Amino acid sequence: MRTVCLNCLTEFRFDRDRDRWYTVIRQRNGGYAKQIETYFDKLNLRCPKGCDIDPVTLDHPTKVIGFVGESASSKSHLIVSMIHSMMNDPHLAGRYSFIVSPKSASLWTALEARLLNRRALDATGPRRVTVAQTQHIRPDGIAMPQQQAQSQGHAWAGLEQRKPLVVTVYSLQSTRAVNLAFVDVAGEDITDGAVAARVSPHLAVADFLWFVVPSTLNKQYLAYMQQYAEPAVQESLRNAVEHSQTIGRTNLMIDQIAKLWRAANSYPERLPIEPPRVHVSTIIAKSDLLSLIDLPEVRSVAPPSTWADGPISANGAGNAYDPPLIMDRSQTTKSLVRKLFPLVDTTLSIHFPWNLYFPVSAVGCGKRDDGTYPVFKPYGAADPVVYMLEMIDELKAGR
Repeated sequence: MRTVCLNCLTEFRFDRDRDRWYTVIRQRNGGYAKQIETYFDKLNLRCPKGCDIDPVTLDHPTKVIGFVGESASSKSHLIVSMIHSMMNDPHLAGRYSFIVSPKSASLWTALEARLLNRRALDATGPRRVTVAQTQHIRPDGIAMPQQQAQSQGHAWAGLEQRKPLVVTVYSLQSTRAVNLAFVDVAGEDITDGAVAARVSPHLAVADFLWFVVPSTLNKQYLAYMQQYAEPAVQESLRNAVEHSQTIGRTNLMIDQIAKLWRAANSYPERLPIEPPRVHVSTIIAKSDLLSLIDLPEVRSVAPPSTWADGPISANGAGNAYDPPLIMDRSQTTKSLVRKLFPLVDTTLSIHFPWNLYFPVSAVGCGKRDDGTYPVFKPYGAADPVVYMLEMIDELKAGR
């Protein structure tokens, strides 16, 4: 079993014969090098660098999911919406159980409450934080604990990190479990690979990498949306900060993250980054706005224009659920992306040729000027999780 210290990112494996954990070094092909040091048993909940370890990460394998995107891409909203959908979707409830880690419970409760109250998380504002602080203060006033005080020996000493939200997933079929560590990695300065390495070191050990690209990336189509949208939707579309991400910066972001990941994992420059070492997907966020565009793919990718006004039905979450249907929708979304912002798809294909697309609306509607939403009705938020769980061998029986 492999796990990782979510603070300093040291990787561990469990030696069943000795009933102890030891440090490992990841090899280029995704395997693990020989034992480096046997250092603790389960009763000593500190890693070799002195970090406190979340006990749940020693009970089950841990998968790190990194969300990459600019502040305006709604990463924080997506993480909260996806976890909420996981826990409340009747289709998933027949297959999995989802439990938030006790160490993540207070943060999760505060974030979920804001969205359920239809209040924006305001992640697009500046981050008021310095490396000397012990807490990360979000613009919406929620304190996110920073890393523990550590010795200067480890690779990330003194650097800002965002604390993951950890959820344990139990498979009812195989009775196995894994931890999912959702990380909202830095977006404001992600086009600078060196800065990204400092504020988002979790990228180096991510098992799943999700790029978040807003549907309003193409400003010509954004102008079209603004012209033909209903007055209530125009209020959201006029928000310059909310729709500030551009195609040029997105391409640079993807390229920089690929270079950062290759350097951190000693991965050859000319080889494509592929599974099973890391699974890469792209979430087309704010997909509810795509219904304003007259293209054939939109009918399969975006919710109807009346989505926010209609009742929640048995499949009201807008998910495909079935893996073959998810793959079909991914191909349709790719076709749409090739029309809206083709350079983004080209850049992704160069570095991550096995990239999948997921259209998601974290809230189901646009944000008002006062920072609230008319409703909270996510669209397609469970499908990325369904696909991810299908890719995790540790959840399958007989593995």
